[in-house]
Amino acid sequence: MNERNPAAIRAAIKRATTAAQRDMDALDGQTLEELETLYRQAAADIGAQIERQAGGDGKLGLAQLQDLLAQVKGKLAELAQRREALLNDALPQAAGLGIRPLTADGVLGALGASGQAAAFQVGAAVLGSEAAMRISGEAVAFVRAFVAADGLRLSDRLWRLDRHARDTLVNAIELAVIQGHGAAEAAREYLARGTAVPADVMNKLTAANAAELSKTAQAVMTGKGSPLDNALRLFRTELNRAHGEAYIHGALGHPDAAGVRFLLSPAHPGPDICDLYATQNLYGLGPGVYPSRAKCPWPAHPNTLSYVEVVFRDEVGAADKAGKEKPLEALARLTPEQRRGVLGKAKNEAYGEGKITQGMIRSPWRAVRKRLEKRSQAG
Repeated sequence: MNERNPAAIRAAIKRATTAAQRDMDALDGQTLEELETLYRQAAADIGAQIERQAGGDGKLGLAQLQDLLAQVKGKLAELAQRREALLNDALPQAAGLGIRPLTADGVLGALGASGQAAAFQVGAAVLGSEAAMRISGEAVAFVRAFVAADGLRLSDRLWRLDRHARDTLVNAIELAVIQGHGAAEAAREYLARGTAVPADVMNKLTAANAAELSKTAQAVMTGKGSPLDNALRLFRTELNRAHGEAYIHGALGHPDAAGVRFLLSPAHPGPDICDLYATQNLYGLGPGVYPSRAKCPWPAHPNTLSYVEVVFRDEVGAADKAGKEKPLEALARLTPEQRRGVLGKAKNEAYGEGKITQGMIRSPWRAVRKRLEKRSQAG
């Protein structure tokens, strides 16, 4: 195996790509597990603090509220610092795995023992360590500077995570304590009159019980739609972005690269826009293959599970070149179920009526509906 056998190196790069994707899945899983542990431990600590603040009757009063909220905010600030450290450690690892298949280490690892003796002959066919480090660093910098369609950078999203955690938790505690205080006074009045305390008043009294409020606080932090859910989604999105950006940059820099192929993950949950991106042949390079970073639509959406892989020129055949198509032609080839997943229910119905144009495929239904209404009025 040497530079006189570039086919062997290209094959090794493909195998190294698959290995790096497996390792990326492992890194993703490990990092998300550590992130979840951070959030659940913080939630448990906050729950314990709530119970410690309770009076002898097990309830939280207004007198303890401000001190409790200060301690809760302190725990959340500590959580944010630990989360930042975890992300700062994982992003470079993800980018490193992205560039690894294009390096001598990645290629030789894919070749196995037979390639080790020829290590000195691989150099010019792959990236050197300095170039790999530069690309990896640029990928991490790109992730941090990237501005999404909503105008937010990574730092903005992290700030929103913290604000969401603070607001939801503080509001839940304040509401329970204040309502519990009011309910306690109301209950005393009912009892003084010899009247049974209404169920809604009793419920508010229960909510201010430290043990119940502790459970509520932990559910707010870690339940469905919680700060934990949002943090997991953000981490998966940004780690995969770092991995993919490094890989695409390195892959497209290979002299024999024709483009990169959009790959559906084996864990792809159901038809969506990824099904179109992975199958359309817009450039005559084969299904799902794109010639440049600007043309490649990966990642299609946040929390993506999809990857890309390099496609070399000798892999592009006559059928690929002859099969070049437009997006609407690719859309027509999908199954009805896939098309519904790509377009959504309303837009798919408009497609069935022949109303969808190429520019509408990726547009939200709200914008498409306005265009269709204007077209109808003009006609």
